[in-house]
Amino acid sequence: MTAPTTPTRCPSCGAATTGRFCHQCGAALEPRPCPSCGTQLAATARFCHRCGSPAGGLAAAPPRSPAPATGGNGPWIVALVVMVAAVGTIIWKVTGPGAPVPAGGGVGATAATPQTAGTPPDISQMTPMDRFIRLNDRIMTAAAQGDSATVQTFLPMALAAYSQLPEADTDARYHAALLNVEGGDLAAATALADSILAGDPANLIGLTLLGTLAELEQDPAGLAEARRRFLAAWSAEIGLPKQEYVEHREVLDAFRAGAGG
Repeated sequence: MTAPTTPTRCPSCGAATTGRFCHQCGAALEPRPCPSCGTQLAATARFCHRCGSPAGGLAAAPPRSPAPATGGNGPWIVALVVMVAAVGTIIWKVTGPGAPVPAGGGVGATAATPQTAGTPPDISQMTPMDRFIRLNDRIMTAAAQGDSATVQTFLPMALAAYSQLPEADTDARYHAALLNVEGGDLAAATALADSILAGDPANLIGLTLLGTLAELEQDPAGLAEARRRFLAAWSAEIGLPKQEYVEHREVLDAFRAGAGG
């Protein structure tokens, strides 16, 4: 594909630039495939809406305003799954309104109905988990399409739904953390990663999240430590019957590859 020659506005820093990457900050200017599963992503996407893997070029991701307080800066910040790390049959593979429901139930397995853009889904009769799933899916789909207005509209609702969960499992915490990342609240995302690892110090999803957050914060020492712990835990953990390992195996494999495993 020939790089565009007409100046365009960088979605990250706002500079007028040409080519495939911003000459000012290095942010991608064109859609690109997910490095893990190949799904086409918007130039500003931080995570893949289908498999949850980091999209690459995280340091150049566009800044976002912090989400309004909703029970302690609830989880993937006024905007993005969860993704999520809020999400699928505990696999929050967001496929968009009207797409086939993933087999097995769980996050992302709520029956989807077509929605008019910008129209809130009817969530008044749903359980807190169902509300969280539905809102997370809508946010993730919008984020993948570069629709920041929809993300900003529904993120506070998703975070509020998360705060109302009677109990949050590892997968819900992971996707809630991703929502906070999308909204720019890395502190809230880190707190969720810590909550996963507090009860399960070798949890591979928790360590993957910790490493991703270190990368976003440009903390090479933190990233190296997360990778070290991840590789040390891999052999003993990956064979355990943890649903999050099955549902997010692509994410785990991608992180392991990046860690040199």
